[in-house]
This record gives sequence, structure tokens and C-alpha cells, in this order.
Amino acid sequence: MAIKGIDVSSYQGKPDWAKLVNTGVKFALLRIHQKNGIDSSFEHNYKGCKNNSISVGGYKYSYAKTVAQAEAEAQAVLTVLNGRGLDFPVFYDLEWPEQRKLGGVAIEKIALAFLKKVKAAGYKVGIYCNVDWYNNVLSAELKKYDCWLAAYPANDTGVIQERLRPSKGVGWQYSSKGKVSGISGNVDMNVFYKDYKESNKEEAAVSDLWTKTAELMAAESGYCEKKSNSNLDSKMGNAGFNNYTKYARDVNSWGQPGCQAQPWCAVYQFWICVKIFGLSKALQIMGGGFYNCNSVKAHAKSNGTWHTTPKLGALIIFRNGAHVGRVTKITSSQVYTNEGNTSKTGQNNVVANGGMVCDKVYTRDYSGIDGYVWIDYGTAADSSSTTTAGKLSTTPKWAGKVTAAELNVRSWAGTEYPNIKKWPLLKKDNLVDVCDSIKAKDGSNWYYIRIAGKYYGFVHSGYIKHQ
Repeated sequence: MAIKGIDVSSYQGKPDWAKLVNTGVKFALLRIHQKNGIDSSFEHNYKGCKNNSISVGGYKYSYAKTVAQAEAEAQAVLTVLNGRGLDFPVFYDLEWPEQRKLGGVAIEKIALAFLKKVKAAGYKVGIYCNVDWYNNVLSAELKKYDCWLAAYPANDTGVIQERLRPSKGVGWQYSSKGKVSGISGNVDMNVFYKDYKESNKEEAAVSDLWTKTAELMAAESGYCEKKSNSNLDSKMGNAGFNNYTKYARDVNSWGQPGCQAQPWCAVYQFWICVKIFGLSKALQIMGGGFYNCNSVKAHAKSNGTWHTTPKLGALIIFRNGAHVGRVTKITSSQVYTNEGNTSKTGQNNVVANGGMVCDKVYTRDYSGIDGYVWIDYGTAADSSSTTTAGKLSTTPKWAGKVTAAELNVRSWAGTEYPNIKKWPLLKKDNLVDVCDSIKAKDGSNWYYIRIAGKYYGFVHSGYIKHQ
């Protein structure tokens, strides 16, 4: 079923959204950012849509000629949105003639840079262009995204022309000369065949990962670190200040550095991620240096998931990487968290080695907050990697020698995973202990190895030979 909508910018002035409700308009796509600066009508339009129950999405007309410029455009959009919710995607508007001269390969790189950065921030994304661009410029990779296509006649009168309906795409901009109550002058008219508001409801019903996360944190709240490597599963038993925890024990059992008897705030957050998403996804979220807050921050920045605004379920990092927690609630003025290796104190009091799992609260403008690592809780959990990890042997089976000039040591089997931080790179003729073997998602063979008798990681089997 098609739903009726419009797209607007400052060219339409300040629409009367209360009047628009009675015209049958169900959604509006708002220009978020001009060539330089926020669209001067965006705030008015966003508020008007929200106040009148009109589904809202957005778009950004692209002037980017390089990947760096596309990423800057994405950041500009995210700065304007500042974490606000959208029902429809953010569409990347590809129609600038100067951009088309760059060719399809360059345009693909530019568009993907924008789309991935905005998507990493938690927004749905898509592409706007006309049918000619879709047929002759967009690559197969870009056509995988939801496309909103323009097609209307030269004698456009604002009336839909069914003969021009595109055979592809999720939405059709059928006129640039529409007339609706509440807007003086022309406005772009659209029909969409995908109701994102309904799909959002379906996703919320399917994805209960955040609920499971909140329940897990509630169960762990009050856990005390131990003074020795005993009673690790007891919440209060053998309490002490020597940094022994069940979290480090479990992470060690998964073939990762649990760092037992070391500060454990980050290991606790990684433990939660593994319980919810599985080991391989947890490594993608926090990186191979998940036990170090600054390493987690650097990984998020390179991965496009680092933000200055909070989001429910995001990791929150404090005081130049001294401590990490997880956001459990957000209000207009405060951020609530669940943290490991801290203590119960008043508001805005970071305790980086307090020995307990506690629930805390901070003001949103607290200067001790570095920023946030956003996490997508709409991604289904993959517990298979955790199960596999539990079956991997840590006992050396044979000695191997590195045959490549340099060999990356990954945190899991596959080139998509980050390097381990303890020993990220091996050199030719280095010796390692081969403990087990595993197949990556692409079917390639990898070895689970031990380096220097204590560091574990994964390397491609093609670059290790029997010693």
C-alpha cells in the first residue's frame, strides 16, 4: 500500500503542519543540512511533524567530491540531529552535475562513506536520485540501499502520472509542483511503498536484546570483586580488593585476555556484550583491546561509532579513558549508568577502581564524560562464536613458524576482526604454538595460536608452517 508524503526545505518557508495533517500527508522528508549550516527551517519542520504525528525522515543534498568531504557531510547531519529520532531514513541526495562528472566508482566511494557513517550512528539510510542516475550512475552496491527515485513529466502539474512510476525503489517523488494546505507555493510530492514507522514497530518487537541487556545488568548490580581466585560466582562472598572476578575468568575461558587480578571495568562491559551479542560481535563493538578504555575509544572513532551525545545502551567513557560504563537511562539533564569496578557514590563522581558493579548517575554536561560508543541493539545475537570459543583448546599441539613478512594476529578468525593489542603483529620466522583450528565466515582456515607462552589470537593458516 502506498503512503502519501512530501519533502521540504527552507524553500517552503515555515509550513503550518497542523493544516497539513488534514491533507492526507503521512510523512515528511526534511532537508537537514544546507551546503553550509543547518537548513533554516529544519527545527520548525521537525517540531511540527512530531507535534502533529507526521512521520519524519531527512535528506542531505551532496556536494562532496571526496570521501573526506562525504564524511564531513555525514558529521554535519549527525550534529544537527544530535541523537534525535527519525521514523524514515536519512537519504543521501545524489544529483549534483559536478559530482556526476567524477564517475560511478568515485561516486560509490563517496556515497558509501556518508551512508556508513550515518548508519553507524543508529539511523536508517538510503539514496535519493532521479531514474537516470539510478540506471546509469549508481553501482550495484549502492542499489542495495533503499532508493527514493524522482520521475515526473516536463509538463508537471502536480498530478501523479502512473506511466512514469519507477519499477525500482521504495519511494517515488512524482512531482515538484504539488499544492497542499499549509504551504504557500509548490512542494515536492511523494508516495512510498514502505512504511518505516510500521517496520520500526516490527523491529522493536523482534529485537529484545536491550531488554535482555538491562535484565543482565540488574542481576549483576552489587557484585563484589574478590580478594583471591575463589568464590568468583558469589555476589558478596570472598569480597576484597584484588580484582579477581568471574568476568575475567569467563573472558579467559573464551580465549581472550580476561586480565584477572587487573582493573576490570572494561572487561565487565565486554562480558555483557558477549552474553548479549556473542564473542565475534562483541569484538567488533569494542575491538581487540576491549580491556583498555582508551583502546575502546580509538576503535570506536575508527569504526564510526564514537559520539558526543548519549544513546540508550551506549558505552560511556570517562576522564581520558580512565573508566567505562553503560548507559541505562537518559533524561534531558542526566545520564544513568551501570558500571563495573566502581562504588556507590553521589552524582558526577567517577570511581575508577571501586570493586563493585553499581548503578550511577551523571549530569549530561559533566566535564568528566569523554563521549559515547553507540551500540546497535537491533542486531541479532550470535552465540555460536561464544560456544565455539568455549570448545577451542588452549593447549599447544605443535610449533609453527611464520612464513609471511608480516602477519596480523586477529581477535577472532577473519580479516574483519581487529588485531589483538598484546601482540598484534608477527614477523617472518617468528615461532608460535598452534593450539587449535577454526574456519572463518568466508570458509578460510585459521589457527588459534599462543604467542610467547601467554598471548592468544587467530592467524590465517596459510602463513604458518610446521616447525
